[in-house]
Amino acid sequence: MARVLFCWLAACLLGLVSGQVGAQPSGIVQISPEGHSGGPPTTARVMLLTGAVQGSGQWVVRPVPAAGPRLLLVYHPYSARVTVARAGGPAQTKTVFDRQLDPRFSRRALVFPFEGDQPLVVSVQGARYPLQVQVLGPDEHLATDLVHVRVVSVVVGVLVGIALVVILFWLLLRERVYLLYSATMALQLLYLLCAYGEAYALPGLRELARFGAPGIWTVATLSTVVSSLFLIELADLDTYTPRLSRLLRWIGAWTPALLLVPLWLPWPADKSWFPNVGNLLLLVANVLGLLALANAWRRGNRRAAYALLAWVPLVVLSTARAVQLSTGAPLGPAVEYGLPVVLALAAVLLVLILADRMLAVRRERDDAQAVAERDVLTGVFNRQGIERQLEREMAEARHTDGDLSLLFLDLDHFKQINDTHGHAVGDACLRAMVRASVGEMQHLDTIGRLGGEEFLVLLPGSNRRHARDAAERIRRTIETRCATVADRPVALTLSIGVAEFGHNDTREALLRRADQALYEAKRSGRNRVVVSAAEA
Repeated sequence: MARVLFCWLAACLLGLVSGQVGAQPSGIVQISPEGHSGGPPTTARVMLLTGAVQGSGQWVVRPVPAAGPRLLLVYHPYSARVTVARAGGPAQTKTVFDRQLDPRFSRRALVFPFEGDQPLVVSVQGARYPLQVQVLGPDEHLATDLVHVRVVSVVVGVLVGIALVVILFWLLLRERVYLLYSATMALQLLYLLCAYGEAYALPGLRELARFGAPGIWTVATLSTVVSSLFLIELADLDTYTPRLSRLLRWIGAWTPALLLVPLWLPWPADKSWFPNVGNLLLLVANVLGLLALANAWRRGNRRAAYALLAWVPLVVLSTARAVQLSTGAPLGPAVEYGLPVVLALAAVLLVLILADRMLAVRRERDDAQAVAERDVLTGVFNRQGIERQLEREMAEARHTDGDLSLLFLDLDHFKQINDTHGHAVGDACLRAMVRASVGEMQHLDTIGRLGGEEFLVLLPGSNRRHARDAAERIRRTIETRCATVADRPVALTLSIGVAEFGHNDTREALLRRADQALYEAKRSGRNRVVVSAAEA
């Protein structure tokens, strides 16, 4: 959003000033090499076509005499229509939207081949800022153009790859933020390709050429709309800064989207109002977006801070690029290629923010699941949680051909304790029994409450002999340490049934054997351990 807003605003407003305020609608530009001593120039100054009136003008370019073919280059033509003519020769008229431009060169410059030393008459229509012109030999231009193509290709590859990966996440997770991210990166990339003119040379995208400048305005506006919605969703601005978020939604999304309607309606026929009206609106939206992110950051939103880190460099570089283009200053490599490179880095950083968001959602889900699977009174697994854990341990034992045993615990005469001492003491007995049992368990052992006074203990890696020994330790500990609970003589004891897992057992079969062993312990007098008869 920041790149589009600042670039578009500065290019429009400053371009109008520099393009319309000039003493003469025409001029003479002397193109001369620096240090030239014959033959095709190896270095040539970049000159400006200044003094245009309402974006139009005519200039005479006088190239320095040199042998061999040369190229007149008109850089960053945007929507300008450029015509180059020589005395006694045919005129060449080109725009960046033309389909049949020389495929050897990129479209960051309109290329006009010529030979000889006769003056060139350059006519321009529809320029939004002073155009830069230069004369170079074909080989020299091809060498510099290759660097441009390589940089843009790397950026395009990064953005397309990341956008495709994120859209796959959206297809799997169906969370809107991933769809908004992919749309934001796609529109940012499309705007970048339109600004460089490369979109009009690509199959499928070249149809955009017939829309001319309004097509670029539309892409920029849609990019801003989607970027605004994406930032709101990504940084959860509705929660952290609800007022600024609502303003950003209206000024950065809905209102610009509504502006596209009159842009594409037949009336009014003059569309020159769109950049000025739209840019003022988009400037306000950009300020609101940055303020909202900063405010959310101040309130502890870490993702808002990362979003600022991603967007602020785009603001700086896009503004520098727009100002230099609007004033006609030649773009250095840092500005020319800094913007696409920073856009790719921002895309990577935003993916990291999405990953952090996914981890946060996972943590919240895990916390909610943990709460749902925990017994409120004792803090151990509830019935749902311990049965899920049992399923996992059974699957692991089958996979590794390992041992697994199960203890079925039941407090003896628990109803009598509640009736005699009250439910508060009964609850204290349950907590005391859990604490004492956990103290006798190994690191991987798990305890859970089935309900009432019944508990399960899972012993992964233990056969029935080790499980019986563990059950005896727990039984003796409860008998000795829980004779008194909450200063009441409750004489708490346990009956325990033990069952060893067989690899063909179902969960129900294993629980049934443990329950039968517990029943046998109860029937045999309580306060004892009984191993399942099937495993004896």
